Amino acid sequence: MDHLKLTADKLSVDDISELVVNDSCGAVSIFVGTTRDNFEGKKVLHLEYEAYEPMALKAMKSICDEVRSKWPAVHGIAIYHRLGAVPCCEASVVIAVSSPHRRDSLEAVSYCIDTLKASVPIWKKEVYADSEPVWKENIECKRVADKNLVQINVSNEEIQKRIHHFIERKRAQVNLSNIQDFIPRRENETEDMDTCARVRTQFVKRNDSKGHLKVCRVENEWGPQTVPEPQMVQKVDSTLPHSIAERVTAIESYLNTTPVSPDIYKRLKDMEDKIAYLQSISPEYAQFWKNNNSTIKQEQIPEYVVSAEDIDKKIELLELQQNLM
Repeated sequence: MDHLKLTADKLSVDDISELVVNDSCGAVSIFVGTTRDNFEGKKVLHLEYEAYEPMALKAMKSICDEVRSKWPAVHGIAIYHRLGAVPCCEASVVIAVSSPHRRDSLEAVSYCIDTLKASVPIWKKEVYADSEPVWKENIECKRVADKNLVQINVSNEEIQKRIHHFIERKRAQVNLSNIQDFIPRRENETEDMDTCARVRTQFVKRNDSKGHLKVCRVENEWGPQTVPEPQMVQKVDSTLPHSIAERVTAIESYLNTTPVSPDIYKRLKDMEDKIAYLQSISPEYAQFWKNNNSTIKQEQIPEYVVSAEDIDKKIELLELQQNLM
């Protein structure tokens, strides 16, 4: 029953009015808005219309719903609006409403055009013969804001300047307090360079994981996060050969497991399960355990894994929050 359209084609009043005609209706009210050839003494060549079409059509549909709630007897509604250049004497907007009686259709048409001018995102530019074109604001859109609600009354340039200074100040604060957990390895960097970072990382693609952090552990001698490690007392199992018992006990101690079974095969199975579990929650451990020649510093098992995708999403969220400030 509602006919809504934004088009660059010339509007036909007869065709649009035909859309709402019905045997049960005794009235069809039509409003036609055309381009006039003058404005405040200046000669107008044509008008140019632009619109954000998805939002404009949604707003036009909302107008139709409001009309039907105010005038339930209304039968058909058609709202057509031109886009692009509209020469003088041609229609830029046509609204047709049908109803059983004329009062409903006349009031509904008046309401449609007033609400359309005030709320639908369609912009008009007047092109003059002897002066620069001007984007015009509909009188219905002019609203006086409550000065008590206005917090910032500056130009866009000043707002952007303030946002830029705010972002720079926040970055400086973060740089002062930030202790880097993940830093990339540079080509000219050697293993002997001092750092307070707990982890060296490289972003590499892994086929067996959604994460892309390849971890290289380094011995950390300096930095506020350096903490003394408790001396672990290892009790060697006397039921095994000394060389084997020492190695098994060291692995169990590093994996934070304890011998729960006197069966050496059961203990080996527990250690394998623990390693498989660590690889499942953090696949980069697969490379870590294979690199047995590097100096390994014992540290607590991380509680969570952050992927490159998670880092990108966090950066996008922070940038969005800063843009909204």
